[in-house]
Amino acid sequence: MRLIRPRPPEGTRRPLLLSLVMLGVGVLATVLAIRLPAGSQAAGPLALAAALGLGVGFAWLLRVVRRRPASPVGDELGRLLAPAFDDAWLLIVQPRLPGVPRDLAGLLIGPAGVRALVIRRWRGRYRVRGRGWEYDTRDARRGWIRCRTNPTFDAEAVAGAVGAWARATQLDDHLAVVGTPVFPYGHSRIVLEEPEGEVVTSDNAPWWANSIGRVRRLDPQRVVAIAEAVMVASEASVTSPARPAGLQAEGPRR
Repeated sequence: MRLIRPRPPEGTRRPLLLSLVMLGVGVLATVLAIRLPAGSQAAGPLALAAALGLGVGFAWLLRVVRRRPASPVGDELGRLLAPAFDDAWLLIVQPRLPGVPRDLAGLLIGPAGVRALVIRRWRGRYRVRGRGWEYDTRDARRGWIRCRTNPTFDAEAVAGAVGAWARATQLDDHLAVVGTPVFPYGHSRIVLEEPEGEVVTSDNAPWWANSIGRVRRLDPQRVVAIAEAVMVASEASVTSPARPAGLQAEGPRR
């Protein structure tokens, strides 16, 4: 499996440059204010410029220094899926497509079609019955309770948005995208009781890869064409205005 990471939506170079420029303005204004003769009318504006430049510059610099580390999504998916798929498959990590929720952790594209992957890092024991998700409370009285959010529905919503994007861009009017929730860690213990839909866990990834690999829907040229269209759209979104974050992928909802 070939893993592709699009350019991240925002880097540190531009904010760092802006913070340094503001600090420079603040320092320059401070030096000029100090050198002015006593009682000069320019002292007030220069003092104000110094305060703004130094204050804003330090604030932006702190934001750059404290910026959260890069998302581990690529490492999580690569570790789980790379051993299960050959080089006929491409995994694009966290592509940003117009109209598609940020919950999209990756697009797996290969001979068997397109999977829209949604990561869940839930802790505890869960089971899937049909399309319903339940949580094991480990309480003799309460037993299994229904989860407040449903990974199957979340993944299907993301897959539907990817399909709508493909139609809107005239990439493919009939591109079948399968929404697939992924649980990459062993602390997510998932009991599969005839689920209606695909669910990938830290235990069943090889079996899942073998089961979907039996069907051939896309030839290699089509796989490359879809991947290129996704990359172009994702790269273009880097310079476009920010949009709402959409669905989030963190934590259990039970």
